[in-house]
Amino acid sequence: MLIEKKTCRDELLIAVLELIKTTGKNEFTINEVITFMNSRGTTFKKSTIRIHIKYRCCANAKKRYHATNYDDLIMLENGSYSLNNI
Repeated sequence: MLIEKKTCRDELLIAVLELIKTTGKNEFTINEVITFMNSRGTTFKKSTIRIHIKYRCCANAKKRYHATNYDDLIMLENGSYSLNNI
C-alpha cells in the first residue's frame, strides 16, 4: 500500500479551504494558516509555509524566485490573503 506524501501546497490549500469554511469569509492571515497546519500535525516548517503563501502560491506576489509558481492566492490590501477565483 502506497501512501501519497502531500506537498506543502497540498496541505496549504486544504488549510485555506477549511479556514474559509469555518469562518465563512474568503480572507485569512499567514499566522492563521500556520496555526491551522500546525494543529493538524504538519511536518513543514513555519518558514516554508510562509514562503508558499507569500511567493510560490500568490498570484500578485511582487517577485517570484521559484521556478514553479501557482496563482492559488491573492494578497489583499490589508496584508491578509484570499483564495483566488472562488
